Amino acid sequence: MKRSILFFALVAMSAGAQAADGLKLGVGVDYSSGDYDSDTTTTILSVPFTARYTRGDWSFKASLPWVRVDGDPNVLPGLGGVDNGNPNGRGRGRGNGGGGTTAPAESGAASGIGDLRLAAIYSVDTGSDLGLDLTGNFKLATADEDKGLGTGANDYGVAVDLYRQVGSALLFGGVGYTWLGDSDYIDVDAVANANLGVSWRAGGGNLGLIYDYRQAASDGYDPRSEVTAFYALNAGESTRIQLYGVAGLSDGSPDWGGGVSLTRGF
Repeated sequence: MKRSILFFALVAMSAGAQAADGLKLGVGVDYSSGDYDSDTTTTILSVPFTARYTRGDWSFKASLPWVRVDGDPNVLPGLGGVDNGNPNGRGRGRGNGGGGTTAPAESGAASGIGDLRLAAIYSVDTGSDLGLDLTGNFKLATADEDKGLGTGANDYGVAVDLYRQVGSALLFGGVGYTWLGDSDYIDVDAVANANLGVSWRAGGGNLGLIYDYRQAASDGYDPRSEVTAFYALNAGESTRIQLYGVAGLSDGSPDWGGGVSLTRGF
């Protein structure tokens, strides 16, 4: 499971106010476990470092994680199950200390820097209570493909998100499309995604639910379908703490996951 830039943007919206100009820095911990259409349980631990700069109607975001993956070499962070033909990857060949053999193993573990994700978001003035965000995003392949931490290829995508306050609840949803890059060993497809959510004030913070759907990245695998429950709490004027838990609804998703993040404005 990956906590996308869009996810944290939606949580920020649920905190109830327009994003103020300036810089925000954050750090988090994310953990998930699932079999992703395989017979092996794969666990993914991610520690993302994030930055967001807002000026007027524009916001710019960057996220770079440290990741540890333990499990099936065909499961990659952020994508789930793919056909990974890299002979040196996690649990294979010299990528797992296998004495030079390239025969796939049931599982393996590896850790390192993940992929750098960048986004530019424009908030459109609709002249009404309806909020509209247009996003362009880019993934720079900084993760080591020989460790099975990424595909080794760059991705880019677009997204449209809508949100509106209805009584005491904030309703939001969006659609996106991502062109996934192929590498020498991994052939992936472009994928569409959609999300729908609601949040409301609770106990001094904001409680909410998000449903996420995304097409499978490779043929023969199930799409991702999952529900996330979150709670966002302001800890002072410029600090926000966010907790969340995830339940997978399809074989292409993790069985479960969760995490926490801390964001501070400057």
